[in-house]
Amino acid sequence: MSKVSLKQQAYTTIKNKILTCEYMPNSFLNEDLLCEELQVSRTPVRDALGRLEQENLIKIVPKKGFFVTPLSIGEINMAFEARLLIEPYIISNYCNHLTSEVLDKLYTNVRKSRDYISSNNHNEVFKLDDEFHNEILKQCNNHYLLQTLNTVHNQNSRLRIISGRYGDNRLNDTIDEHSKILDCLAKRDVSGAAKAMEHHLLTAKNSAFDAFIGNRAQGLI
Repeated sequence: MSKVSLKQQAYTTIKNKILTCEYMPNSFLNEDLLCEELQVSRTPVRDALGRLEQENLIKIVPKKGFFVTPLSIGEINMAFEARLLIEPYIISNYCNHLTSEVLDKLYTNVRKSRDYISSNNHNEVFKLDDEFHNEILKQCNNHYLLQTLNTVHNQNSRLRIISGRYGDNRLNDTIDEHSKILDCLAKRDVSGAAKAMEHHLLTAKNSAFDAFIGNRAQGLI
């Protein structure tokens, strides 16, 4: 395997562990342990950590080392501020004529999500949550908007997982909210869908706040 592919492998693996909260916010990342875990030398690990620092997922503390970037009330607020400005806008301006194929994908997504909640497979629910939003965002051809949301996605992935861990009620509510958005889209009611998306994001924001405060009180973040 080439050095380039080893660097990419290290980057992808570490990033995924951060986004899925296997490496929790504020956790210390030991270079030696990362090398052992990934079975690579220090060069790919250091390259990966440098790239992740640029993406605001890693912070370097002088004389201490690498830490997963902490989550904060401010980060939660900024992430959802961006989403609230952009996602309803994309629905209003780019989702007027969804094809039957796209609608079928979204309905299948909602159905599978309910099945996975019933079987307590939360990881698959989180993946489907991403897919639901991404399918809507794919209708937008403004790469500046999409680039902004891609930046937000990194923090949102961690927030969503922490919120989801707070209880199944939020996961069920999420799917209900997705259903309302989708039903409006199926009726070509983009105004209603945008309002439903706004409600969905506001509810998710409140859940993220509650989860953050609850986890911080327990010393988990």
